[in-house]
Amino acid sequence: MNDPAGEQMRREPFKRYKAILARVHVLRVGCLAIISFLSGLGWPAWAATSNWASEQHGAARLISAVEATGSSTQVDVGLQLRLTSGWHTYWRSPGDAGIPPAIDWKGSENFAGAEIAWPAPKRLPSLGGLETVGYEDGVVLPIVVRLAHPGAPLRLHAEVDYASCKDICIPYHASLDLALPAGLARPGPEAPLLAEARALVPGDLLAAQFELLGAAVEARSGSAILAVRLASTTPFASPDVFVEGLQKGAPGRPDTTLSDAGRTATLRVPIAGEPAAAIAGQNLKVTIVDGARTAETEITPVLGSLPPLQADASRIAIFGLALLGGLMLNLMPCVLPVLSLKLLALAGYAGAERRAARIGLLATAAGVIVSFAILAAALIALKAAGSAIGWGIQFQQPWFLAGMALVTTLFAASLWGWAPIFLPTGVANAIGSVRGHGRVSNAFLMGAFATLLAASCSAPFVGTAIGFALARGPIDIALVFGALGFGMAAPFLAIAALPGLIAYLPRSGRWMIWLERVLGVALIGTTAWLLSVLALEAGTELALVTGALLALLLAALAWRQQRLTAGLAKRSLGVAAVGLAALAVLVPSLRGEAALTKVTSSKGEAGQWQPFDEAAVHESVAAGNTVLVDITAAWCLTCKANELAVFDRSPVAEKLRDPRVVAMRADWTRADPAITAYLQSFGRYGVPLDVVYGPEAPHGIPLPELLTSGAVMEALARASAGGKEEAHE
Repeated sequence: MNDPAGEQMRREPFKRYKAILARVHVLRVGCLAIISFLSGLGWPAWAATSNWASEQHGAARLISAVEATGSSTQVDVGLQLRLTSGWHTYWRSPGDAGIPPAIDWKGSENFAGAEIAWPAPKRLPSLGGLETVGYEDGVVLPIVVRLAHPGAPLRLHAEVDYASCKDICIPYHASLDLALPAGLARPGPEAPLLAEARALVPGDLLAAQFELLGAAVEARSGSAILAVRLASTTPFASPDVFVEGLQKGAPGRPDTTLSDAGRTATLRVPIAGEPAAAIAGQNLKVTIVDGARTAETEITPVLGSLPPLQADASRIAIFGLALLGGLMLNLMPCVLPVLSLKLLALAGYAGAERRAARIGLLATAAGVIVSFAILAAALIALKAAGSAIGWGIQFQQPWFLAGMALVTTLFAASLWGWAPIFLPTGVANAIGSVRGHGRVSNAFLMGAFATLLAASCSAPFVGTAIGFALARGPIDIALVFGALGFGMAAPFLAIAALPGLIAYLPRSGRWMIWLERVLGVALIGTTAWLLSVLALEAGTELALVTGALLALLLAALAWRQQRLTAGLAKRSLGVAAVGLAALAVLVPSLRGEAALTKVTSSKGEAGQWQPFDEAAVHESVAAGNTVLVDITAAWCLTCKANELAVFDRSPVAEKLRDPRVVAMRADWTRADPAITAYLQSFGRYGVPLDVVYGPEAPHGIPLPELLTSGAVMEALARASAGGKEEAHE
C-alpha cells in the first residue's frame, strides 16, 4: 500500500541535494565567466613572475624582487632572457651589428616609468670581422619601476623585442604581464636572482678599485685612437673598455698595455668613422671590465697623446720584486722539505777544497735556475696553445705527483747510499768537473728538485711578479721566471762568490752520516705528503698502489745494498726498516687524509666553511653580510700555513663564527676553469687567494698571499663598516 506522506519525506533530501547542485553550478559558471573576463583583459592573477614566453632558441619572462608593492615609490623587477647554450643576445650598445633588448610598457597600470640597469657585457666571438658586445646563454636585466601611486597595486604589460644569435640572428617578440597586489613588500622567490644580477651592474670607479688617470684622442692612419689610462690598487688581469656616446664613430677592440707591476693599464681604442678633432671634448661614457671588477664613468678626452709611462722603470721594479720573491721562497713552509737537502749540500762542502765547494754550490744554483727556465718555457707554450696557466698547476696532474714521489724516494735512497744519482757526463762536464761527478749530479738535481717543490706555495712578491708576467708576453714571462730563479739560488751564489764563508762551515765527519739518514727519513715524509695529495686527485687506490710500489723499490734497493756491502748490512737494514715503517704507517692513512682534507666542506676550529659559490657571495652581500672567500689547494703548503696560523686561531676563528660573517672555501687541488677564471679576475695565477666582500666592498678586497690575523680582521671591518677599499700588498 502506497504512503504519499512517506514518499514525500523520502524525496525531500533529494530535492535539497538538487538545489545545492544547482547553486554550485551557478557559482562555477560565474567564476569561469570572471576568469574569462580577466583573461580577456590580459591580466594574470597576482604573481611575482610572469609566464615564460618561449621560442626555439630563447625565452623571456618578467620577475619581481617582492610579492607586493609595499609603501615605496618604486619596485625592483627584471627581464630574464634564457637562451639556448652557445647563443647570445646584445648589450645596450651592441657594437658593429645586433639589436639590444627593447621594452614597450604601454598598457601598464600604476606605472610612472622604468629604468633598465645593464650588467657588464663581454666581447662576443667575431663574425666576418664584426665586433659585437653582449651576453652568452642569457641575462637578467634589473629594472626599477616607478609607481604613479605608491601603495597601490601594479600591473605591468611589456612588449619585449630581443634577438637570439649564433651563426644566424633570430628576432623574437614576447608579450609579458606581471601583477603585484598592494601589501607588505616581502622578498619574492626571485629576489636572489635579481640581487645577483644587480651585483653584476658596473658601479663607480672607487668601488671597483679603479682610478682614471687620463683620456686623450689622436689621429692615426686616417682614423682616431682613443686612449684611456687607468690605475688599480690590485694588478689588472685582462682589462677591457666599452665606449658609448660617440656621434658617428664606431669603437673597436682596444689594444692594452700594462705597466707598474700591472697596476696601470693604457687602453687604446680604434674609432672608425669620426675624426679625432670631433671626438675631443665630447662627454663619453666608458664601461671598464676586468674580470669580476666593473665600473662606469664619464670621460672628456683631450686632443693629443697621453704622456709616456716609464715602462723600463716598471719592468725593473717587477724584476726586483721577482728577485726578492725568489729569495723569500727559501723561507716558505713549502720549502721546508727541501731546506734539509740544502743544509746537507752545504754540509757536504765543509772541509772540502774551495774549488770543489764552489763547483757544488754553483751546480745547485744551476739546478734552480734551469728548472725555473723549464717552467717558464712550459708556461709560454701552454699560453700560446690557449690553455689555462698558473703557478703550481703541475701539482694538479696525478702523473706529476707520482713522479715527484718517485724522485723523493730515490733521493732518500741516495742519501742512505743505496742508489747514487748521476747526471749524464756531458751535463756534468758543462757544470763543473768530471771528478766528483756524483756530487755535482746530486747538487744539480737537488736544486732542480727544490724548484719543483717550491712551486707548491707562494710568497710575498711572488704572486705580484707572476701575475704581471703571465698577463704579458713570452719575454716578460722568461725574464720574471729567470729573476725568480736567481733569487731562489742567491744563497748558493753568495757563498760561491765569497769562498771565505766556506771556512765557517763545520767539517765533515761521522755526524754527516747520521744527518743523511735523518734527512732521508724526512724525504720519505715528503713522499707520503705527495701521496696524500695524489689520493685526493686520483683516488686512494692509485695512491696506495703507488706507495706500495715505492715501498717495494726501497726494499729492493736495501737488499741490493746489503749484498754489495755486507759490512753495512745491519745499518742498511735498520734505515730500510725506518723508511718502510714510515710508508707503512703513512700510506694506509691516505684514506683518512683524503676524507679529512676535503676542503670544500671542512669544519675546523673556525667553524663551518661553505662551498664557494660566486652567485651566493653576491646574495650574501646584498643581504648585508660580510663574506670571506678562501681559494686553497691540498698541495699548497702556504694555504695550510694560513689555515693553521690564522683561520683556526683567535681572533679570526671567533669572528668567522659571527652569523653575519659567511666563510666560503674553494678547492683548486684539481684543475677547475671556474676557479682559474676567478683567480685571474684578481690578477692572480696561483693560490692562496683570499678575498673579503661586504656592503662596503661589493667587488672584494684581496688579501696578501701570506696572511696575518691583523690583515684579515682589518679587511673584515672595512668591508662591513666602511673605509676605502684597498688591497693589502
